[in-house]
Amino acid sequence: MRIEKYKRIFCDVISAATSWILFFIYRKEIIEQVSFDVSETLIYGTISVTLLWMSIYTLSGNYIDVRRVSRINELYRTIIQSTIGCLIIFFGLIIDDIEHYQNYTTYYQALSVLISLHFSCTFLVRYIITTNVVRKIQNKQITFKTIIIGNTTTIPNVVQSLNSTPQSTGNKIIGYINTENREIDNIQIERIGKTNDIEKIIENHKIEEAILALGKDEYKENINLINTLIYHDIITKVTPNLVDMLAGKVKMQSFFDIPFSEIKQIKMSFFETVLKRIIDITFSLAALLALSPLLILIAIGVKLSSRGPVFYFQERLGIRSQKFNIIKFRSMYTNSEKGTPLLASKNDTRITKWGKIMRKYRLDELPQFYNVLIGEMSIIGPRPERDFFAKQILKKATHYKLIYKVKPGITSWGMVKFGYAENLDEMIERLKYDIIYLENLSLFSDFKVFILTIFIILQGRGK
Repeated sequence: MRIEKYKRIFCDVISAATSWILFFIYRKEIIEQVSFDVSETLIYGTISVTLLWMSIYTLSGNYIDVRRVSRINELYRTIIQSTIGCLIIFFGLIIDDIEHYQNYTTYYQALSVLISLHFSCTFLVRYIITTNVVRKIQNKQITFKTIIIGNTTTIPNVVQSLNSTPQSTGNKIIGYINTENREIDNIQIERIGKTNDIEKIIENHKIEEAILALGKDEYKENINLINTLIYHDIITKVTPNLVDMLAGKVKMQSFFDIPFSEIKQIKMSFFETVLKRIIDITFSLAALLALSPLLILIAIGVKLSSRGPVFYFQERLGIRSQKFNIIKFRSMYTNSEKGTPLLASKNDTRITKWGKIMRKYRLDELPQFYNVLIGEMSIIGPRPERDFFAKQILKKATHYKLIYKVKPGITSWGMVKFGYAENLDEMIERLKYDIIYLENLSLFSDFKVFILTIFIILQGRGK
């Protein structure tokens, strides 16, 4: 698919350059009423504007997976990008030449022409490319490795529906998993394992999509299976349930005569992901510099409160269950934990007097801005746990694995709404809020958590 990707990039470059040159001609001939000629202004302007457009497209995630395209989505995306991008260009580069504009009518007309030219050039080429990709999917030249998960009755029905469609949906069926652990004789695809083997199947067969053909009562029984599919970013489609459709829990997609619902993925857009990382780096660096006098005073307080090091390093699980050392100001006496790991409680005698003050205002968490700076954590995200406790939580709440899809944070929705957990049951209770955060993953949600965290710190409502 690299060829398709490079083809799309090349066409976007040509479209961006062409639309700008046409607009330049329009400005010279219609607005300024002078003869058009090729100048350094045109050449450098075309290069700069084209680079700006490619930055917008890249940050928008246009080139992440060029196989999954839709002409309707392409139209919507091109309208949004053309409007926003042209507004940036117009007010950033063209507004300086406002003296050439006789009145506001000319001013608005120029903006309309810029947007129209860019949209027309870009969408025309994108429509041709997208139509070509769709045709390749329909002719099985482009396919997505897919498994069907269901029972003895539902799996043959899905296979028959897929085979009876006039054109391919792009799903290349690798095999099926029968929740009843039985072979199915009347279909041409093979059984590739049991539900417990799902992670190995995904890895060994490079699965991209899954079709869930479960009975109404089977979804609760296979919730761990569904969570595993979501965790591995497998596009998961199910036969829509009317209640879920009305509740807006699933995204409806119709593949010819086969109606499927697509389970919402837990991920930010590429643009939001990049912007979040930029915010993390900028804010954590600024915080470490601005709060350095406070950090020194806290460190002195730790040193005077009890014997031992100022900082406390503890191994935690981060994104994709990767281990890292979280940094905190030491709030307990040294060697407080021997043998089985223990959670801190409200009246924990292991916590120093200064440690209680730090924990109340969450000052002990401030060194974690360094974890954020080097990319191990984010400012906002589910709190990371130790492997010992994580394994216990997974036994009781299999959906806990979903928090590993994002970087852990200094603060989280769970910390805002619940606070520190003192036992396993409270950790599971707090998990509900973290799952809500994941289901509404966005920069707006991060901002909301950040503001509420500030209020908690100022009010001293930390535990």
